[in-house]
Amino acid sequence: MESMELIHLYPTLEAVAEELNRAGMACRTERGAGEVRFRDARRYTGRAEPAEDVLYVVTAEDAARFPADRACVSAAPVPGGGGRLLCPDRGAEDILDALLELFGRCRDIEARVDALVYRNGDMRQLCELGAALLENPVCVHDDWFVMMARSAEFAQVMPPDYVMSSSREFIPRAIVEDFKNDSEYLETYAHHTPQLWNPGGGAPRCLYANLWEGSVYRGRLLVAEHRRGFRRLDFALAGLLAQRMLMLLSRSRPGLDRGYRSMDDIVFDLLNGKQPEPQEENRLLGMLGWNRGDSMLVVRLEAQQQGESAVLEHALHSDLFQEFPRSYILFAGRQQCVVLNLTREHTTLPMLRHRLSPLCRDYCLYAGLSSPVSGLKELQIGYLQAKLALEKAFALRSERWVIPFADCALEYLLGSLQGPMALRHLIAPQLLRLREYDREKGTQYYDTLRAYLLQERDIPRTSAALIIHRTTLLYRLRKLQAVAPMDLDDPRTRLHLLLSLWILEQDGAEG
Repeated sequence: MESMELIHLYPTLEAVAEELNRAGMACRTERGAGEVRFRDARRYTGRAEPAEDVLYVVTAEDAARFPADRACVSAAPVPGGGGRLLCPDRGAEDILDALLELFGRCRDIEARVDALVYRNGDMRQLCELGAALLENPVCVHDDWFVMMARSAEFAQVMPPDYVMSSSREFIPRAIVEDFKNDSEYLETYAHHTPQLWNPGGGAPRCLYANLWEGSVYRGRLLVAEHRRGFRRLDFALAGLLAQRMLMLLSRSRPGLDRGYRSMDDIVFDLLNGKQPEPQEENRLLGMLGWNRGDSMLVVRLEAQQQGESAVLEHALHSDLFQEFPRSYILFAGRQQCVVLNLTREHTTLPMLRHRLSPLCRDYCLYAGLSSPVSGLKELQIGYLQAKLALEKAFALRSERWVIPFADCALEYLLGSLQGPMALRHLIAPQLLRLREYDREKGTQYYDTLRAYLLQERDIPRTSAALIIHRTTLLYRLRKLQAVAPMDLDDPRTRLHLLLSLWILEQDGAEG
Protein backbone atom coordinates (compact mmCIF):
# COMPACT_ATOMS: atom_id res chain seq x y z
CA MET A 1 0.00 0.00 0.00
CA GLU A 2 1.38 3.40 -0.97
CA SER A 3 2.32 5.84 1.76
CA MET A 4 -0.43 8.20 2.87
CA GLU A 5 -0.86 11.21 5.10
CA LEU A 6 -2.59 10.07 8.28
CA ILE A 7 -6.03 11.42 8.99
CA HIS A 8 -6.50 12.86 12.49
CA LEU A 9 -9.59 13.56 14.55
CA TYR A 10 -9.44 17.32 14.15
CA PRO A 11 -12.83 19.12 14.43
CA THR A 12 -14.01 22.02 12.28
CA LEU A 13 -15.21 25.27 13.88
CA GLU A 14 -18.83 24.18 13.37
CA ALA A 15 -18.11 20.83 15.07
CA VAL A 16 -16.49 22.67 18.00
CA ALA A 17 -19.60 24.86 18.36
CA GLU A 18 -21.86 21.81 18.33
CA GLU A 19 -19.79 19.99 20.95
CA LEU A 20 -19.61 23.04 23.24
CA ASN A 21 -23.38 23.48 23.04
CA ARG A 22 -23.84 19.82 23.89
CA ALA A 23 -21.60 20.34 26.93
CA GLY A 24 -23.87 23.15 28.13
CA MET A 25 -21.82 26.12 26.96
CA ALA A 26 -24.09 28.30 24.84
CA CYS A 27 -22.25 29.53 21.77
CA ARG A 28 -22.84 30.37 18.14
CA THR A 29 -20.78 30.58 14.98
CA GLU A 30 -20.60 34.16 13.79
CA ARG A 31 -18.42 33.36 10.80
CA GLY A 32 -17.36 29.90 9.61
CA ALA A 33 -13.79 28.80 8.97
CA GLY A 34 -14.59 26.66 5.93
CA GLU A 35 -12.82 23.30 5.81
CA VAL A 36 -10.10 24.25 8.32
CA ARG A 37 -9.67 21.59 11.01
CA PHE A 38 -8.09 22.41 14.35
CA ARG A 39 -5.60 20.27 16.21
CA ASP A 40 -5.54 22.20 19.48
CA ALA A 41 -6.74 25.26 21.45
CA ARG A 42 -4.64 28.00 23.10
CA ARG A 43 -5.00 31.34 24.83
CA TYR A 44 -3.95 34.21 22.56
CA THR A 45 -1.17 36.25 24.11
CA GLY A 46 0.18 38.11 21.08
CA ARG A 47 3.72 36.78 21.65
CA ALA A 48 3.87 34.62 18.50
CA GLU A 49 2.26 34.43 15.09
CA PRO A 50 -0.97 32.39 15.45
CA ALA A 51 -1.01 29.00 13.65
CA GLU A 52 -3.77 28.36 11.12
CA ASP A 53 -4.73 24.98 12.61
CA VAL A 54 -4.98 26.17 16.24
CA LEU A 55 -8.18 27.64 17.69
CA TYR A 56 -7.42 30.65 19.89
CA VAL A 57 -9.35 32.03 22.86
CA VAL A 58 -9.25 35.84 22.62
CA THR A 59 -10.10 38.29 25.40
CA ALA A 60 -11.61 41.74 24.83
CA GLU A 61 -8.25 43.35 25.68
CA ASP A 62 -6.47 41.39 22.89
CA ALA A 63 -9.23 41.54 20.28
CA ALA A 64 -7.78 44.52 18.39
CA ARG A 65 -4.37 42.81 18.02
CA PHE A 66 -5.67 39.41 16.90
CA PRO A 67 -4.91 38.65 13.20
CA ALA A 68 -8.00 39.15 11.04
CA ASP A 69 -7.54 35.91 9.04
CA ARG A 70 -7.20 33.49 11.98
CA ALA A 71 -10.04 31.66 13.77
CA CYS A 72 -10.89 32.33 17.39
CA VAL A 73 -13.41 31.86 20.21
CA SER A 74 -14.33 34.78 22.41
CA ALA A 75 -16.97 36.18 24.77
CA ALA A 76 -17.32 39.37 22.72
CA PRO A 77 -17.07 39.97 18.94
CA VAL A 78 -13.54 40.10 17.49
CA PRO A 79 -13.04 42.07 14.23
CA GLY A 80 -11.66 40.31 11.15
CA GLY A 81 -12.59 37.91 8.38
CA GLY A 82 -11.45 34.64 9.94
CA GLY A 83 -13.69 32.11 11.64
CA ARG A 84 -15.40 33.46 14.74
CA LEU A 85 -17.14 31.52 17.53
CA LEU A 86 -18.95 33.57 20.16
CA CYS A 87 -19.62 32.36 23.75
CA PRO A 88 -21.12 35.51 25.34
CA ASP A 89 -21.93 34.07 28.77
CA ARG A 90 -18.53 32.61 29.65
CA GLY A 91 -15.12 33.98 30.54
CA ALA A 92 -11.90 33.17 28.69
CA GLU A 93 -10.77 30.61 31.31
CA ASP A 94 -14.04 28.66 31.09
CA ILE A 95 -13.93 28.70 27.32
CA LEU A 96 -10.31 27.50 27.26
CA ASP A 97 -11.04 24.70 29.75
CA ALA A 98 -13.96 23.48 27.64
CA LEU A 99 -11.87 23.57 24.46
CA LEU A 100 -8.95 21.75 26.06
CA GLU A 101 -11.34 19.07 27.32
CA LEU A 102 -12.79 18.66 23.79
CA PHE A 103 -9.40 18.45 22.04
CA GLY A 104 -8.12 16.11 24.74
CA ARG A 105 -11.11 13.84 24.14
CA CYS A 106 -10.39 13.86 20.37
CA ARG A 107 -6.78 12.85 21.02
CA ASP A 108 -7.90 10.08 23.37
CA ILE A 109 -10.32 8.68 20.77
CA GLU A 110 -7.65 8.74 18.08
CA ALA A 111 -5.20 7.04 20.46
CA ARG A 112 -7.73 4.26 21.19
CA VAL A 113 -8.25 3.64 17.48
CA ASP A 114 -4.52 3.62 16.72
CA ALA A 115 -3.75 1.38 19.69
CA LEU A 116 -6.09 -1.25 18.25
CA VAL A 117 -4.74 -0.85 14.69
CA TYR A 118 -1.05 -0.89 15.59
CA ARG A 119 -1.40 -3.72 18.11
CA ASN A 120 -2.68 -6.21 15.54
CA GLY A 121 -6.39 -5.72 16.02
CA ASP A 122 -8.71 -6.85 13.24
CA MET A 123 -11.46 -5.14 11.25
CA ARG A 124 -14.26 -6.63 13.35
CA GLN A 125 -12.71 -5.21 16.53
CA LEU A 126 -12.33 -1.84 14.84
CA CYS A 127 -16.01 -1.94 13.83
CA GLU A 128 -16.99 -2.66 17.43
CA LEU A 129 -14.80 0.17 18.70
CA GLY A 130 -16.21 2.51 16.05
CA ALA A 131 -19.76 1.55 17.06
CA ALA A 132 -18.96 2.33 20.70
CA LEU A 133 -17.43 5.71 19.84
CA LEU A 134 -20.13 6.71 17.35
CA GLU A 135 -22.94 5.14 19.38
CA ASN A 136 -24.27 3.63 16.15
CA PRO A 137 -23.69 0.31 14.29
CA VAL A 138 -20.71 0.18 11.90
CA CYS A 139 -19.79 -2.09 8.97
CA VAL A 140 -17.22 -2.11 6.19
CA HIS A 141 -17.57 -3.79 2.78
CA ASP A 142 -15.16 -4.11 -0.12
CA ASP A 143 -15.57 -3.01 -3.73
CA TRP A 144 -17.57 -6.16 -4.48
CA PHE A 145 -20.08 -5.52 -1.67
CA VAL A 146 -18.59 -8.38 0.32
CA MET A 147 -19.02 -7.58 4.03
CA MET A 148 -15.51 -7.63 5.47
CA ALA A 149 -16.52 -6.78 9.04
CA ARG A 150 -19.37 -5.31 11.09
CA SER A 151 -20.32 -4.53 14.64
CA ALA A 152 -22.73 -7.00 16.24
CA GLU A 153 -25.72 -4.68 16.04
CA PHE A 154 -25.41 -3.76 12.37
CA ALA A 155 -27.42 -6.66 10.92
CA GLN A 156 -30.16 -6.10 13.50
CA VAL A 157 -30.89 -2.51 12.45
CA MET A 158 -30.83 -3.11 8.69
CA PRO A 159 -33.73 -4.71 6.73
CA PRO A 160 -33.65 -8.54 6.86
CA ASP A 161 -32.61 -8.86 3.20
CA TYR A 162 -29.80 -6.27 3.38
CA VAL A 163 -27.09 -8.61 4.69
CA MET A 164 -27.16 -12.19 3.47
CA SER A 165 -25.33 -14.96 5.27
CA SER A 166 -22.92 -17.25 3.45
CA SER A 167 -19.32 -18.30 4.00
CA ARG A 168 -18.75 -14.53 4.01
CA GLU A 169 -21.59 -12.03 4.42
CA PHE A 170 -22.43 -9.88 1.44
CA ILE A 171 -25.02 -7.38 0.30
CA PRO A 172 -27.44 -9.35 -1.94
CA ARG A 173 -27.22 -8.92 -5.71
CA ALA A 174 -30.80 -7.61 -5.98
CA ILE A 175 -29.93 -4.63 -3.78
CA VAL A 176 -26.58 -4.14 -5.51
CA GLU A 177 -28.33 -3.97 -8.88
CA ASP A 178 -30.57 -1.19 -7.50
CA PHE A 179 -27.48 0.68 -6.33
CA LYS A 180 -25.77 0.40 -9.70
CA ASN A 181 -28.76 1.87 -11.54
CA ASP A 182 -29.25 4.73 -9.08
CA SER A 183 -27.62 7.91 -10.39
CA GLU A 184 -27.49 9.41 -6.89
CA TYR A 185 -25.72 6.33 -5.58
CA LEU A 186 -23.21 6.43 -8.44
CA GLU A 187 -22.28 9.94 -7.37
CA THR A 188 -21.29 8.62 -3.94
CA TYR A 189 -18.27 6.93 -5.52
CA ALA A 190 -16.73 10.30 -6.32
CA HIS A 191 -16.50 11.44 -2.69
CA HIS A 192 -13.23 11.50 -0.78
CA THR A 193 -14.78 12.92 2.39
CA PRO A 194 -17.49 11.37 4.61
CA GLN A 195 -21.06 12.02 3.44
CA LEU A 196 -24.66 11.12 4.27
CA TRP A 197 -26.68 8.59 2.24
CA ASN A 198 -30.30 7.43 2.45
CA PRO A 199 -30.49 3.78 1.27
CA GLY A 200 -34.28 3.66 1.35
CA GLY A 201 -36.22 0.41 1.53
CA GLY A 202 -36.63 0.65 5.28
CA ALA A 203 -32.88 1.01 5.95
CA PRO A 204 -31.80 3.87 8.26
CA ARG A 205 -29.85 6.88 7.04
CA CYS A 206 -26.13 6.15 6.84
CA LEU A 207 -22.91 8.07 7.21
CA TYR A 208 -20.33 6.65 4.79
CA ALA A 209 -16.63 7.09 4.11
CA ASN A 210 -15.03 5.57 1.02
CA LEU A 211 -11.82 3.57 1.34
CA TRP A 212 -9.44 5.10 -1.19
CA GLU A 213 -6.02 3.61 -1.82
CA GLY A 214 -4.56 6.40 -3.92
CA SER A 215 -7.02 6.65 -6.82
CA VAL A 216 -8.35 3.10 -6.34
CA TYR A 217 -11.69 2.58 -4.61
CA ARG A 218 -11.34 -0.36 -2.19
CA GLY A 219 -14.64 -0.31 -0.36
CA ARG A 220 -16.77 1.65 2.09
CA LEU A 221 -17.32 2.17 5.79
CA LEU A 222 -20.99 2.61 6.77
CA VAL A 223 -22.44 3.94 10.02
CA ALA A 224 -26.19 3.35 10.43
CA GLU A 225 -28.13 6.08 12.24
CA HIS A 226 -29.86 4.09 15.01
CA ARG A 227 -29.13 5.05 18.61
CA ARG A 228 -28.63 8.78 18.04
CA GLY A 229 -28.49 11.35 15.28
CA PHE A 230 -25.21 12.13 13.55
CA ARG A 231 -23.02 14.97 14.80
CA ARG A 232 -20.47 17.01 12.92
CA LEU A 233 -17.57 15.36 14.75
CA ASP A 234 -18.87 11.95 13.60
CA PHE A 235 -17.85 12.83 10.03
CA ALA A 236 -14.22 13.32 11.05
CA LEU A 237 -14.27 10.12 13.11
CA ALA A 238 -15.78 8.14 10.20
CA GLY A 239 -12.99 9.39 7.92
CA LEU A 240 -10.35 8.37 10.46
CA LEU A 241 -11.92 4.91 10.91
CA ALA A 242 -12.11 4.39 7.13
CA GLN A 243 -8.42 5.13 6.69
CA ARG A 244 -7.44 2.83 9.56
CA MET A 245 -9.70 0.12 8.08
CA LEU A 246 -7.77 0.46 4.83
CA MET A 247 -4.52 0.00 6.75
CA LEU A 248 -5.86 -3.23 8.26
CA LEU A 249 -7.14 -4.33 4.87
CA SER A 250 -3.78 -3.82 3.20
CA ARG A 251 -1.28 -5.09 5.71
CA SER A 252 -0.10 -8.60 6.58
CA ARG A 253 -1.25 -9.86 9.96
CA PRO A 254 0.43 -12.36 12.34
CA GLY A 255 -0.52 -15.93 11.57
CA LEU A 256 -1.48 -15.11 7.96
CA ASP A 257 0.60 -14.93 4.81
CA ARG A 258 -1.17 -11.69 3.93
CA GLY A 259 -4.07 -9.55 5.06
CA TYR A 260 -7.57 -9.75 3.64
CA ARG A 261 -7.53 -8.98 -0.05
CA SER A 262 -10.45 -7.98 -2.21
CA MET A 263 -11.57 -9.63 -5.43
CA ASP A 264 -9.80 -6.88 -7.38
CA ASP A 265 -6.52 -7.71 -5.62
CA ILE A 266 -6.84 -11.35 -6.67
CA VAL A 267 -7.71 -10.51 -10.29
CA PHE A 268 -4.88 -7.93 -10.46
CA ASP A 269 -2.48 -10.70 -9.44
CA LEU A 270 -3.75 -12.97 -12.22
CA LEU A 271 -3.61 -10.19 -14.82
CA ASN A 272 -0.02 -9.40 -13.85
CA GLY A 273 1.19 -13.01 -13.84
CA LYS A 274 1.20 -13.51 -10.06
CA GLN A 275 -0.32 -16.68 -8.70
CA PRO A 276 -2.78 -16.01 -5.85
CA GLU A 277 -3.21 -18.35 -2.90
CA PRO A 278 -5.33 -21.43 -3.76
CA GLN A 279 -8.07 -20.41 -1.32
CA GLU A 280 -8.22 -16.94 -2.89
CA GLU A 281 -8.50 -18.40 -6.37
CA ASN A 282 -11.23 -20.76 -5.17
CA ARG A 283 -13.10 -17.83 -3.61
CA LEU A 284 -12.93 -15.93 -6.91
CA LEU A 285 -14.13 -18.90 -8.97
CA GLY A 286 -16.88 -19.68 -6.48
CA MET A 287 -18.16 -16.10 -6.46
CA LEU A 288 -18.20 -15.89 -10.27
CA GLY A 289 -19.27 -19.46 -11.01
CA TRP A 290 -16.30 -20.00 -13.32
CA ASN A 291 -13.96 -22.95 -13.92
CA ARG A 292 -10.17 -22.59 -14.16
CA GLY A 293 -10.03 -23.81 -17.75
CA ASP A 294 -12.78 -21.59 -19.18
CA SER A 295 -11.90 -19.63 -22.31
CA MET A 296 -11.25 -15.97 -21.43
CA LEU A 297 -10.93 -12.67 -23.29
CA VAL A 298 -9.69 -9.37 -21.83
CA VAL A 299 -10.98 -5.91 -22.81
CA ARG A 300 -9.26 -2.68 -21.74
CA LEU A 301 -11.07 0.64 -22.16
CA GLU A 302 -9.77 4.17 -21.68
CA ALA A 303 -11.14 7.67 -22.27
CA GLN A 304 -9.94 9.25 -25.52
CA GLN A 305 -9.21 12.44 -23.56
CA GLN A 306 -8.10 12.62 -19.93
CA GLY A 307 -9.97 14.48 -17.24
CA GLU A 308 -13.21 12.48 -17.08
CA SER A 309 -15.09 12.74 -13.78
CA ALA A 310 -15.24 9.96 -11.23
CA VAL A 311 -19.04 9.98 -11.52
CA LEU A 312 -18.76 9.27 -15.26
CA GLU A 313 -16.25 6.48 -14.62
CA HIS A 314 -18.63 4.76 -12.23
CA ALA A 315 -21.56 5.26 -14.61
CA LEU A 316 -19.50 3.44 -17.25
CA HIS A 317 -18.63 0.79 -14.67
CA SER A 318 -22.36 0.26 -14.08
CA ASP A 319 -23.11 0.07 -17.83
CA LEU A 320 -20.38 -2.54 -18.30
CA PHE A 321 -21.94 -4.62 -15.53
CA GLN A 322 -25.28 -4.33 -17.33
CA GLU A 323 -23.80 -5.38 -20.67
CA PHE A 324 -21.57 -8.18 -19.36
CA PRO A 325 -23.27 -9.50 -16.20
CA ARG A 326 -21.29 -12.75 -16.08
CA SER A 327 -17.91 -11.05 -16.44
CA TYR A 328 -15.45 -9.45 -14.03
CA ILE A 329 -15.02 -5.67 -14.34
CA LEU A 330 -12.50 -3.58 -12.44
CA PHE A 331 -10.64 -0.28 -12.52
CA ALA A 332 -7.00 -0.46 -13.59
CA GLY A 333 -5.51 3.01 -13.23
CA ARG A 334 -7.17 5.24 -15.83
CA GLN A 335 -8.60 2.18 -17.57
CA GLN A 336 -11.53 -0.13 -17.03
CA CYS A 337 -10.80 -3.80 -17.56
CA VAL A 338 -13.37 -6.47 -18.47
CA VAL A 339 -12.47 -10.15 -18.10
CA LEU A 340 -14.96 -11.97 -20.30
CA ASN A 341 -15.61 -15.63 -19.73
CA LEU A 342 -16.30 -16.77 -23.30
CA THR A 343 -17.44 -20.16 -22.06
CA ARG A 344 -20.26 -18.41 -20.17
CA GLU A 345 -20.90 -15.44 -22.48
CA HIS A 346 -21.25 -17.37 -25.77
CA THR A 347 -20.19 -14.38 -27.84
CA THR A 348 -18.05 -13.94 -30.95
CA LEU A 349 -15.55 -11.21 -31.78
CA PRO A 350 -17.91 -9.42 -34.22
CA MET A 351 -20.72 -9.57 -31.62
CA LEU A 352 -18.39 -8.23 -28.93
CA ARG A 353 -17.27 -5.33 -31.08
CA HIS A 354 -20.93 -4.57 -31.85
CA ARG A 355 -21.76 -4.50 -28.12
CA LEU A 356 -18.78 -2.33 -27.19
CA SER A 357 -19.09 0.24 -29.99
CA PRO A 358 -22.10 2.12 -28.52
CA LEU A 359 -20.35 2.38 -25.14
CA CYS A 360 -17.18 3.66 -26.79
CA ARG A 361 -19.23 6.19 -28.75
CA ASP A 362 -21.29 7.43 -25.80
CA TYR A 363 -18.37 7.65 -23.34
CA CYS A 364 -15.69 8.69 -25.91
CA LEU A 365 -13.53 5.62 -25.31
CA TYR A 366 -11.07 3.44 -27.12
CA ALA A 367 -11.13 -0.31 -26.46
CA GLY A 368 -8.44 -2.94 -26.94
CA LEU A 369 -9.47 -6.61 -27.16
CA SER A 370 -7.25 -9.61 -26.58
CA SER A 371 -7.51 -12.87 -28.47
CA PRO A 372 -9.16 -15.75 -26.56
CA VAL A 373 -6.85 -17.25 -23.92
CA SER A 374 -7.09 -20.53 -22.08
CA GLY A 375 -8.16 -20.20 -18.45
CA LEU A 376 -6.94 -18.15 -15.51
CA LYS A 377 -3.32 -19.13 -16.08
CA GLU A 378 -3.21 -17.18 -19.38
CA LEU A 379 -5.03 -14.04 -18.22
CA GLN A 380 -1.67 -12.22 -18.14
CA ILE A 381 -1.31 -12.86 -21.89
CA GLY A 382 -4.80 -11.52 -22.54
CA TYR A 383 -4.10 -8.44 -20.42
CA LEU A 384 -0.92 -7.69 -22.42
CA GLN A 385 -2.66 -8.27 -25.76
CA ALA A 386 -5.50 -5.92 -24.79
CA LYS A 387 -2.91 -3.28 -23.79
CA LEU A 388 -1.19 -3.50 -27.18
CA ALA A 389 -4.52 -3.30 -29.01
CA LEU A 390 -5.54 -0.24 -26.94
CA GLU A 391 -2.22 1.44 -27.74
CA LYS A 392 -2.91 0.78 -31.43
CA ALA A 393 -6.31 2.48 -31.10
CA PHE A 394 -4.69 5.56 -29.53
CA ALA A 395 -2.01 5.60 -32.23
CA LEU A 396 -4.62 5.52 -35.01
CA ARG A 397 -6.93 8.12 -33.39
CA SER A 398 -9.58 7.13 -35.93
CA GLU A 399 -13.25 6.21 -35.92
CA ARG A 400 -12.22 2.63 -35.18
CA TRP A 401 -12.94 2.73 -31.45
CA VAL A 402 -12.56 -1.02 -30.87
CA ILE A 403 -9.31 -2.71 -31.93
CA PRO A 404 -8.68 -6.48 -31.55
CA PHE A 405 -5.18 -7.77 -30.93
CA ALA A 406 -5.29 -9.60 -34.27
CA ASP A 407 -5.05 -6.19 -35.95
CA CYS A 408 -1.66 -5.48 -34.38
CA ALA A 409 -0.27 -9.02 -33.92
CA LEU A 410 1.92 -8.72 -37.03
CA GLU A 411 3.45 -5.47 -35.78
CA TYR A 412 4.15 -7.08 -32.41
CA LEU A 413 5.64 -10.15 -34.11
CA LEU A 414 8.03 -8.16 -36.27
CA GLY A 415 8.79 -5.72 -33.47
CA SER A 416 9.83 -8.64 -31.27
CA LEU A 417 12.53 -9.79 -33.67
CA GLN A 418 15.97 -9.42 -32.11
CA GLY A 419 19.21 -9.36 -34.05
CA PRO A 420 21.91 -7.20 -35.61
CA MET A 421 19.80 -6.42 -38.71
CA ALA A 422 17.04 -3.84 -38.86
CA LEU A 423 13.73 -4.83 -40.46
CA ARG A 424 14.60 -2.96 -43.66
CA HIS A 425 17.54 -5.33 -44.12
CA LEU A 426 15.09 -8.26 -44.32
CA ILE A 427 13.04 -6.89 -47.25
CA ALA A 428 12.82 -9.14 -50.34
CA PRO A 429 15.35 -7.79 -52.88
CA GLN A 430 12.92 -8.36 -55.78
CA LEU A 431 10.65 -5.61 -54.41
CA LEU A 432 13.52 -3.16 -54.12
CA ARG A 433 14.60 -4.01 -57.68
CA LEU A 434 11.07 -3.45 -59.08
CA ARG A 435 10.68 -0.15 -57.24
CA GLU A 436 14.01 1.10 -58.59
CA TYR A 437 13.16 -0.08 -62.13
CA ASP A 438 9.81 1.76 -62.00
CA ARG A 439 11.60 4.97 -61.03
CA GLU A 440 14.07 4.62 -63.92
CA LYS A 441 11.68 3.46 -66.66
CA GLY A 442 8.34 4.89 -65.59
CA THR A 443 6.72 1.43 -65.36
CA GLN A 444 4.25 0.19 -62.70
CA TYR A 445 5.60 -3.27 -61.91
CA TYR A 446 5.88 -2.75 -58.12
CA ASP A 447 2.21 -1.71 -57.77
CA THR A 448 1.18 -4.54 -60.08
CA LEU A 449 2.94 -7.19 -57.99
CA ARG A 450 1.57 -5.64 -54.77
CA ALA A 451 -2.03 -5.80 -56.01
CA TYR A 452 -1.52 -9.32 -57.37
CA LEU A 453 -0.30 -10.58 -53.96
CA LEU A 454 -2.94 -8.73 -51.94
CA GLN A 455 -5.69 -10.12 -54.21
CA GLU A 456 -4.28 -13.62 -53.60
CA ARG A 457 -3.18 -13.98 -57.27
CA ASP A 458 -6.75 -13.72 -58.53
CA ILE A 459 -6.51 -12.29 -62.07
CA PRO A 460 -10.04 -10.77 -62.37
CA ARG A 461 -9.86 -9.14 -58.93
CA THR A 462 -6.36 -7.81 -59.57
CA SER A 463 -7.41 -6.35 -62.94
CA ALA A 464 -10.37 -4.64 -61.28
CA ALA A 465 -8.19 -3.29 -58.46
CA LEU A 466 -5.66 -1.82 -60.94
CA ILE A 467 -8.38 -0.77 -63.44
CA ILE A 468 -6.53 -2.44 -66.33
CA HIS A 469 -7.44 -5.12 -68.87
CA ARG A 470 -6.66 -8.77 -68.12
CA THR A 471 -4.25 -8.90 -71.09
CA THR A 472 -2.33 -5.88 -69.76
CA LEU A 473 -2.05 -7.53 -66.35
CA LEU A 474 -0.68 -10.78 -67.78
CA TYR A 475 1.83 -8.82 -69.88
CA ARG A 476 3.06 -6.90 -66.81
CA LEU A 477 3.41 -10.10 -64.76
CA ARG A 478 5.64 -11.63 -67.46
CA LYS A 479 7.76 -8.49 -67.75
CA LEU A 480 8.27 -8.01 -64.01
CA GLN A 481 9.43 -11.63 -63.71
CA ALA A 482 12.10 -10.82 -66.26
CA VAL A 483 13.21 -7.76 -64.28
CA ALA A 484 13.15 -9.53 -60.86
CA PRO A 485 12.82 -13.32 -61.14
CA MET A 486 10.84 -15.02 -58.31
CA ASP A 487 8.81 -18.20 -57.81
CA LEU A 488 5.32 -16.96 -56.98
CA ASP A 489 4.04 -20.53 -56.71
CA ASP A 490 6.21 -21.01 -53.59
CA PRO A 491 4.14 -20.01 -50.47
CA ARG A 492 7.33 -19.10 -48.57
CA THR A 493 8.31 -16.66 -51.31
CA ARG A 494 4.86 -15.07 -51.24
CA LEU A 495 4.97 -14.79 -47.42
CA HIS A 496 8.38 -13.08 -47.61
CA LEU A 497 7.09 -10.68 -50.25
CA LEU A 498 3.94 -9.82 -48.24
CA LEU A 499 5.94 -9.20 -45.07
CA SER A 500 8.34 -7.05 -47.04
CA LEU A 501 5.44 -5.01 -48.41
CA TRP A 502 4.17 -4.46 -44.88
CA ILE A 503 7.64 -3.31 -43.71
CA LEU A 504 7.99 -0.91 -46.63
CA GLU A 505 4.64 0.67 -45.88
CA GLN A 506 5.47 1.47 -42.23
CA ASP A 507 6.57 4.96 -41.26
CA GLY A 508 10.29 5.42 -41.83
CA ALA A 509 10.79 2.04 -43.47
CA GLU A 510 12.34 3.55 -46.56
CA GLY A 511 15.07 5.10 -44.45
